[in-house]
This record gives sequence, C-alpha cells and structure tokens, in this order.
Amino acid sequence: MARTGPDLADTQLKEPLVHKKIRLTGQKPSFNDWEVYAVDSKRERLFLYGGVRPHDENFIPTCDFHCLDLRTMRWSNLTNSLKFRPRQQVFDPFLKDENIASQQLPALTDAACSIVSVGGGSYFFLFGGHNGVNATSDLIAIDLDLSVWWFVDIQGAPIRPRMSASMVSINNQLFIFGGRDQFTANAPAIHTYSIAEYSPQTRWTWRISDGPMPADVPSLGYSMQATPVYDGQKILLLQGRVNDQPINISRESAVLFHIQNHTFQDSRTTMGNFPRDMCWYRVASLDSGPQNFPPASPPTPRRRGRPPKNPPAAAPPAQQIHFSSSVVIFGWIKHTGDHLVAEAWHYMLPPAERIRCLDLKEQFWELDLDLQLFFAVGNRLFLLGSGGEKFPSEEGHEVPVWDFRLNLLLYKSCHDRVQGVLSLEFSYTGSEN
Repeated sequence: MARTGPDLADTQLKEPLVHKKIRLTGQKPSFNDWEVYAVDSKRERLFLYGGVRPHDENFIPTCDFHCLDLRTMRWSNLTNSLKFRPRQQVFDPFLKDENIASQQLPALTDAACSIVSVGGGSYFFLFGGHNGVNATSDLIAIDLDLSVWWFVDIQGAPIRPRMSASMVSINNQLFIFGGRDQFTANAPAIHTYSIAEYSPQTRWTWRISDGPMPADVPSLGYSMQATPVYDGQKILLLQGRVNDQPINISRESAVLFHIQNHTFQDSRTTMGNFPRDMCWYRVASLDSGPQNFPPASPPTPRRRGRPPKNPPAAAPPAQQIHFSSSVVIFGWIKHTGDHLVAEAWHYMLPPAERIRCLDLKEQFWELDLDLQLFFAVGNRLFLLGSGGEKFPSEEGHEVPVWDFRLNLLLYKSCHDRVQGVLSLEFSYTGSEN
C-alpha cells in the first residue's frame, strides 16, 4: 500500500509490493542486446530499435523497430512499415507518399536515440551506432506520423563516427556526449560533446563539433546516461563504462551541463552515497516546478445579503511549493551468485543535493521477474521486462520477449525540509499466470 509521512525520505520502504498482472499484447519484440529506446512522453509511446538478437554469436545488427503504446499496453512491429526518402527528395513538396519506396532502417547496434519535436512534427532520431563493420556518424530521422525516414544532412564541421554515445533533445537542439569508435569493452571513450541546432531556414547545423570537455571533468566513459533536468536548462551526465567491470558513480562523475553557458559542474557537495557495483543502469528525470496545495483551513462560507461592516479576514492563498529537480536511478546489481536484481536511488539535485537508496531490491527479488528497462513519463515510473514468456526465434532458439510492464507512481512531499519521496505505489503489469 502507499505510505505517507514527512519522514519517509529518511526511512526505508518495507511495504510489500501490491501488484496485479495484465498481459502486454500485440507483436512483442525479443530481448535484443545493445538495443536502444526513447520515450515519446506527449503521446505516451516507447520505441525500441536495433541491437543484436539473443543467442547470435556473430553479433549481427538488426533493424528491428517496435512501438509500445503505454495507454493500451499493445506492441506494434514497425520494422517493415517504413518508407525511405532519398537525400535529394527529403524536402520535395511534389513527392507523394504513395510514390515513396518501402525500406527498412539501417541495421545498427548501440546507436544513440532521442525523440525530437521540431517544426510541428514528432521524430525518432538515431545517431551513430555500429553497422557490423564499423561505427557510423549518420544522423537518421523517422517521421512518426508519416512512417517515413531519411538521412539528415547537417551543415558545419562533421563529428567523428561512434557508437555508445548519449543524445538528448531539448527544443530545437541535439546534444551528443561521449561514445566509443570500437566494439570492445576497453575501447577508449570519446571525451567530447557536440551540439546540432535546427532552424526553418538552415535546417540542421553543427554549432559545436566534438568540442573537448574541460580538463577538470573526468572521463565519463561510454554509454553514459544523460537526461534533461531543471525544465531543460541543464543536462545531467552520469558515469558510463570504461571496461567490462561494474559501474560506479561518484560525486565527480555526476555532472551538470548548462545548455546555454556550455559549462560543467560536478556534485561534490551532494550528501549520501551514489550507486556502485552496477552491471548496468538507467536514469529518468521527474517533473519539477511549482505545485499548489490547499490552505490550512477552508474559507469562511459567504452569507447572502449585504456584506458585514467588519468582514472576516480572507483565507490564506494556496501554498505554492517549488521542488528541486530530481532523478531516479535504476541499477542492476548482484544478488545471489550471478543473479541480478534491480535497485533504485532517488537523487535530488541542487539546492537539495541529496541522494539515497530506496532499498527495494529484496521486494523486486520477490517478484521473480526479469526486469530490464526503466523510464519515466512525468512522475510515473515504468519498468519493462519478461515474465517468462518465450517465442521461437528465426534461428530456432527460445528467446524471451517484452511481455510485461511494472508501474511505479511517485509523489513528492510538500514538507520544505524533506523535498523527497512522499509515497510509492506499485502495480505489476505482466503476463498472466
């Protein structure tokens, strides 16, 4: 059950998870390695792309492209539903949709991706990735309304090919951080950032091409996590991989990037312990900003007739609380032997500057589910995974599929001193028993 109280931020959550099972329907994708995903928060859709299929010892990239409608909980396979516009016809106003040839996306693994909203349209952007031979520097746009894709031409100095980069879209800009150019665990990380900008007149232009990060910013490795915070004014960058060992986040490797000033700020004054020994992890921002709370006492009912000579004092206005931006980190750590389990941390950014573990791993372990993917829509947190359902692959192997969703609802405290998690509610949506 949900729990409330202003002291929750300093306690552990010990309630059992309340869950119900609902099957995800439709064309469920398999668990691909190195696949990437992005969330269209406005339309409540999740997109999965690429990667290598389970049991493929040749590591051949795929062009698998699936969409999960978070309202209906139904998967759609879009792999063979796309059309391709050649470069010379991308902006041809006389080219009709029926004259565009059907074509799958390029097969890539470990590309960077983001949902981009510009010019009144909604697009799924891909950058880089490995095509099975080498890393690329292509920028690909998929129009999610027309189901058409094309290679994006960008003016300015090009940036180097890479895979395992992180990409964030804010308004009319794309921010790309890090990456690597080799498909090896100990490949050196690319310690740069790049910014592309869109305008109706010039389309896309590289404003910064592989700009070096400052010397006092440690290398964050490849596959770092990046998410917008402070209503898109900054981007939080978190430690990625440097080899095949577990990932440790520190105060020095939790960095805020200011999108206007292009400055980097670490988290050395944060209280609490950052996550350590994670085999992999994901991060998601929570909505911040003012929220209204009712006054302490209801207003006095107004009587009919002429107003009194000495009216009572007006009721105090609704209290408006501004919350610090915060994120939730979900990491997968060892539990028993080689088995992994999910754990969660709530990181409150400045001025709160606190991080704490939510201590949920034992409760997730009791669910006995294969959780793999984490994201947020507003303040609603989601985990995706498999409840055990498997489909035969083209190679004849039984492979797990994405067949359930786990919902986590998070509310914030109105207590000035806490500014943390007030209550958590859990409902499990997975394949039925």
